Amino acid sequence: MYSGMISGLQNRSIMRLSAIIRSMNAEQKSSLRQQFLENGYDSYVFFTLSGKEEDLAEELNGKYEDIYCLVLRRMVHRSDHGRKWDEEDVLIKGYVFIYVPSNYDIRMIRSDNNPYKILKWQLDLGKLFGDDLAYADWVLKQDGLIGVSKAVKINQKVKIVEGPLSELEGYIVKYSPRNRNCLVEIEFMNQTIRTWLPFEYTDQNYIMDIDEDQ
Repeated sequence: MYSGMISGLQNRSIMRLSAIIRSMNAEQKSSLRQQFLENGYDSYVFFTLSGKEEDLAEELNGKYEDIYCLVLRRMVHRSDHGRKWDEEDVLIKGYVFIYVPSNYDIRMIRSDNNPYKILKWQLDLGKLFGDDLAYADWVLKQDGLIGVSKAVKINQKVKIVEGPLSELEGYIVKYSPRNRNCLVEIEFMNQTIRTWLPFEYTDQNYIMDIDEDQ
C-alpha cells in the first residue's frame, strides 16, 4: 500500500515538474518571438508527415533555445443540426515554420524523432524571401493561430474591421455571410493555398467609424 502511495506522489511530482518546465519554455519562446519581431530573423519551412507537424515543432522548440517553430493553425466554424462551435485545425498540412537568428546555419538543426526536409524552391538553402517571407512574418505576428476576425455588414456587404483577415483583404476571393467564413487565396512556396477563414459579426459601434462608400 505504501509503495503505491509513494509511486502516486512521485508521479504527481513529475507531472508538476513537467508542467513547470513547459511553462518556462513557453515564456522563453514568447520572449524569443518578440526579439525576432523587433530585431529581424531568417525563416524557413520544414516539411514533415501530415499529422506530425505539432510533434516536430514541439521537439525542436524544446531542443533548441534559439529557434522558434510554429505550425500554422486556424479557427474553424463548425455546425451540426443547428449546433455551432469553433475548433482549431492545421491550415497547411506537413508545414512547420522555422524562425532563426539572421545568418543561422539551418543545417545545425536535427530531429531525433520526426522525419522532415527543408523546402527549397529558391536559393540559399530554402531561406524565405519576398512574398514568402512576408507571409512567414504574418504567421509569426499571429503566433501561428489565425483566430476569428470581426466584421460588420454595410449595404448587405461584409466588411472586415478587426483581426487576421483585416490584413488579408486583398486576398479574399469570396464571402459566405451566412456561414461567417471568407475564402482566401494566397501564393506561398510556389503553390496556391485556398482556405476558408472565419469571422464573426460584431456590435454596432464599429459601423459609426466606417465610410459606407468603402
